Amino acid sequence: MLYGSIPTCLGELKSFRRLYLDSNKLESAVPLNLWNLKDLLELNLSLNSLRGSLPSEIKNLEVVNQLDLSQNQFSGDIPSSTGSMQSLVSLFFAHNKFQGSIPESLGNIRSLESLDLSYNNVSGLIPKSLETLNYLQYFEVSHNRLEGEIPVGGRFANFTAQSFLQNYALCSET
Repeated sequence: MLYGSIPTCLGELKSFRRLYLDSNKLESAVPLNLWNLKDLLELNLSLNSLRGSLPSEIKNLEVVNQLDLSQNQFSGDIPSSTGSMQSLVSLFFAHNKFQGSIPESLGNIRSLESLDLSYNNVSGLIPKSLETLNYLQYFEVSHNRLEGEIPVGGRFANFTAQSFLQNYALCSET
């Protein structure tokens, strides 16, 4: 079990492919240089007590395909720069304190198969741009403050009501 903060020196490693620091007692903010690991394929920081907001430098994880920051204390907006992470397959931000709207730019992540933003304070509309994600198989935004119409195009026809429970004022056409 690891305690304390993530060592800054981890962000200086050059050929790091996978970093799993999940299920520990890490707290504090993520060192800014950790977002510069350009060769990182998988990053799992879930089940800790990490806090702070995510910087726009998150986009520097150019080839990451799995990003799990769930079950922490992250807050602030989800950076729109996340939408430029073209290799992402799985994005898990559940059980945090994110607020603001779901970035329209997430619709640019063509390879995205799983997106979990549940149990946050995300508000506003579900972006229509997400309807263009042809590989999206898992979508979860329950327990937020979303409102407006649930998209019906693309893969949204396959998602059940479970994906949208406990929101401010979501509705559907049917």
